[in-house]
Amino acid sequence: MILGAWFHPSGLERIEDSGFDNASAAGFMSARTYNYEHSERIAAELRKRNMSLYAGVEVRSSVLMDSSDLVRDWRSQLRPDQVLRTHELGVPLVALCRGNELREYLKGEPPNWRFTEKIALALSRLLSATKSLLQEHGFSTPMTYAVEGLGLGPDGKLLESLKPIIEVVDVFSVNCYPMKAEDWFTLDAFKRNRHFLKDEEEARLRLSRLERGLRYLLDELEEYDRPLILSETGLHAGAGFVKSRRADPKEMAIKTREGKSIVPLQDPEGFGKVYLQFASMIGSMSRDYQGKIRGLYIYEWRDNPYHGKIQTENSPVHACFGLCYVDGTPKFELAKLASAFAAA
Repeated sequence: MILGAWFHPSGLERIEDSGFDNASAAGFMSARTYNYEHSERIAAELRKRNMSLYAGVEVRSSVLMDSSDLVRDWRSQLRPDQVLRTHELGVPLVALCRGNELREYLKGEPPNWRFTEKIALALSRLLSATKSLLQEHGFSTPMTYAVEGLGLGPDGKLLESLKPIIEVVDVFSVNCYPMKAEDWFTLDAFKRNRHFLKDEEEARLRLSRLERGLRYLLDELEEYDRPLILSETGLHAGAGFVKSRRADPKEMAIKTREGKSIVPLQDPEGFGKVYLQFASMIGSMSRDYQGKIRGLYIYEWRDNPYHGKIQTENSPVHACFGLCYVDGTPKFELAKLASAFAAA
């Protein structure tokens, strides 16, 4: 199983400081990007370390992850120049990902969005056209799209809206976490995560729930003969917060949607402990399904106090998902984590 991470460039003057040296030394050998521009920026760093790339060529809109432009005219999203230039970067490609968590937004507070059949139809046409473009130029790179969540109904069966996507992709990708919707939003999410990291029974329940869903999904994918990539997954270490006047050099202040300046407080000990349990669960499942899980990409390498969703989605815990603090200091011994995943 390929182990990788998302290396955001926010707050960096040099892309070289994203953390590739430490990641490679710890056993991470792949990176994920959401768009061609980021792939181009990090390609030289990946080549130096013989790292591979799960490469995004995004579906763009004036609103992040909004699908209205795609539905209106999917041909405008083909971007053949970026698709082909991705193959000229000199980096081994794990997959080419056309789009990430596309949504139709509704009124109200997050999570006020959905994935619809209209999106699926337009996206399936885009994926088919991209595959044809690659074949015309002699490329056999696996094609995928990053689904938000497991894509399963209450009965554990695939949602009908996703079936057109599964039929055209070469590998199915999901962004999934051991979290419910309420674990993402408002300052209460810190308290909920502290319970997750401290309480063994809560950790067991959350990880068991995710494992059960992933096993249902892998069983469903057997019918289509599609492998799976966990294109975005992980935990966050946020366990509380204080007003920003009590600053920690590793934990930067963030501003909430209500205008409060806070410093997230983290629990690296609990974070590391539960992360290793998470890795063990994935490893066991991967062995049971004999390599059907092709890769896993952790969100993310460093904390990101600059993340736009802190305010736009009222999700301050987005600042705490890094395996390392914002200055690059690991929160726990990451080689142990890589070893646990490598056993898969």
